[in-house]
Amino acid sequence: MMAASLRPYPWRLGATSFVVPAELMTNARLLVGRVDDVQLLFFESVARSRLPHGVDVDGLLALAGASGLSYTVHLPTDIRLGAADPALRQEGIDEICRLVNTLAPLAPSAFDLHLLPESALAPAAWLANLERSLAFLAGELGEAREGICIENIDYPCGPVFDIAVQYGFSLCLDVGHLLRYGHDWRAVVARYLGSSRHLHYHGVIGGRDHGAVAKEQGEVTAALGDMLRDHRYDGVVTLEMYDLEQLTSSLAELDRLWGARCVPGP
Repeated sequence: MMAASLRPYPWRLGATSFVVPAELMTNARLLVGRVDDVQLLFFESVARSRLPHGVDVDGLLALAGASGLSYTVHLPTDIRLGAADPALRQEGIDEICRLVNTLAPLAPSAFDLHLLPESALAPAAWLANLERSLAFLAGELGEAREGICIENIDYPCGPVFDIAVQYGFSLCLDVGHLLRYGHDWRAVVARYLGSSRHLHYHGVIGGRDHGAVAKEQGEVTAALGDMLRDHRYDGVVTLEMYDLEQLTSSLAELDRLWGARCVPGP
C-alpha cells in the first residue's frame, strides 16, 4: 500500500529523477518530502546507450520504505515499435520487458512509453506495425501490460490511444504536450482520462514546454485540477521539468490553485 499523499487531493504529485545534475539516487533523496512520486528516467535503451545503465533497485526500495515515495518510470525514448524492420521492433519489446522485470520490486504504477512516428512510412503502415508490436507485447507481459502507459507526444493521439486501449494498455496524458502542439487538451483529457494511470504537466511558454508552471498558465492549471477532481482521478500527476527551482515554484503554484478546490467531496 502506498503512503498517504503529502497533499489533500486524491492524486499523487510527482517529479522527475533529474531536477539537479546528479545521478538518480541523489535526485530521489532530494525529492523526499517535496513530492509523493519520482519518475525514474531512462532516455536510452541499454542496447544503444554509451553510458552505464545500472539502477540501484535495492537503494530505491529502501528509500521508498523509509520515506513513502512511490515510483513511475519513463521508458527509453529510442524504442521504435512502429519501425518497418521487425528486428528494431523486437529490440524495443525486449527493452520494455527487461525494464519491467528489473524494476518490478519497486512496484511502479506506470511505465510511460513514447510510440515514435516513422517518417519513411505511410501512416497506415506505421499504425499496422504499432498494432503488431503492441499485440505481441501484450502477450509477453500478460496482466503487467496494464502498467505500460502510452504517452501522447506531438501527433494527434486518438488512433494510437485507441489501439493501446484495445490491447489492454493504459495511457499517460501529457497535458503539456497537448498545449505545446495546439491540440484540444480539454477534449483529450475528457475522452481518455478514464484509461489513464499517469498525467504529465509542465509549463508551456513561448512555444517551449517542460518549463515551470507559471501564473500565465493559471486558467489551464485551475481547469485541469477541476477535471481531475470531478473525474475522481487517483493516479499520479508528474511535474515533468528538469530544474529544482522550476519544480519548487510549480509546486507553489499548484498549491495556490488546487489547494482546497481539489479536495474531494463526501
